Amino acid sequence: MKKSTLLLTLAAMAAITGMTGCGKKDAAPATEAVTQSASSQETSKEAAKKIVIGGTAISQVYYDAIKEIFEAKGYETEFKTFDANPVVLEACASGETDMALGQHKKFVMSYNENNGAALDMAKPYAMYTGIGLYSEKHASISEFPDNAKIAVMNDAMNEDIALRILEQEGLIKINADQKQATVADIIENPKNLEIIEMEQGQTVTALADLDGACVFFTHMAASGKDASTYIARDTSMINYPMGVIVREEDAASDWAVAFAECFKDQAVQEKINKAFPSVFEFYTSDDQVKE
Repeated sequence: MKKSTLLLTLAAMAAITGMTGCGKKDAAPATEAVTQSASSQETSKEAAKKIVIGGTAISQVYYDAIKEIFEAKGYETEFKTFDANPVVLEACASGETDMALGQHKKFVMSYNENNGAALDMAKPYAMYTGIGLYSEKHASISEFPDNAKIAVMNDAMNEDIALRILEQEGLIKINADQKQATVADIIENPKNLEIIEMEQGQTVTALADLDGACVFFTHMAASGKDASTYIARDTSMINYPMGVIVREEDAASDWAVAFAECFKDQAVQEKINKAFPSVFEFYTSDDQVKE
């Protein structure tokens, strides 16, 4: 009787040990499965994020060219149109939008400095455009008369580029000590030019009334004019990359980088070039930009 009881006790202990052992063996795979599930859910959540993109009517062309291939990566998007680039950046900085399109990086850095914002450009960089001196009254620099009226952009960064174009063509001379020139920094003006500062979107419409204007290629093309008809153009805009503007903390996010990479797609570039002939050059490497 004692022997039978002992055998039953030993059998029960063996069964319990076996059950415990099985439990330990299954614990690791179960934990791994939970971890993988959480990771999968996080990836799915990131891909499902709705990206609100701000821009002007011009930059909506870039959005339209990219929308389909970007959303095929699992994202949802919405585009909001604003009247001017500073307003676009304000919306991004405030969180009203996740992304801004249509501004070059140095303009954004200037905006940050002047407004206490913290915006940055995701990599890879997309493209660059140009600024040209145009005229509907004169065919060459030599034809500009004394007291000619020429429009330039009124934001600090782009006004400097416009004035440098006038300087390189011998129309004015700028104080050599000034790194970011304004009209107040002109020290020689032999033709007594009247240089009129205005919002960049207005420069193209000013061509009808003034002797000339320094205008972004994008604004020329958007108004139905030939961007390649400039009398003179900048030599520096290759170092002013355009691309995906986001808040600094989002610059390396999956969604920002994914959108930026869409600019490398040949079909996207063809759509943008069709809408804006002779306006953009697309970067093949970020090393082309001298920061």
